[in-house]
Amino acid sequence: MKHTEVKVTVKNRIEDLLRVNALFESFATQHDISGRLRYHLLVSIEEILTNIIKYGFDEEGVHPIHITFRRVEDQIEMEFEDRGREFNPLEIGEPDLDSPIEDRQLGGLGIHLVKKMVDEAKYRREGDRNILLLRKDKNSPAPAA
Repeated sequence: MKHTEVKVTVKNRIEDLLRVNALFESFATQHDISGRLRYHLLVSIEEILTNIIKYGFDEEGVHPIHITFRRVEDQIEMEFEDRGREFNPLEIGEPDLDSPIEDRQLGGLGIHLVKKMVDEAKYRREGDRNILLLRKDKNSPAPAA
């Protein structure tokens, strides 16, 4: 039976990325998500989770991060929720891709790639929670990124 929604809560530790990736791989197999689409969704998961883990929390200690993968008809949705400091990654400006690498400012390239790899990205702040929703239509062409 295909699950249309899978939820997992992980801690703000880099090693938990492996658990999330394995869960998404299983979800992707159940929903016939393969090829470039699967790869781009995995890259998006890794980028968003890494940013939350590395930069999302001012205080030391363990903080939960809730992730939901769902299929709604031909749409794949990935939702990330944390109680870190307020941060809307979608407000990050476009990175400078024209300057030589050694002259570029660090940061922002991963979020730029995520925005290119999904069809829709929405951020909202509810109380003390950051909620980022990424959506990709299974039938839309995956960018070459």
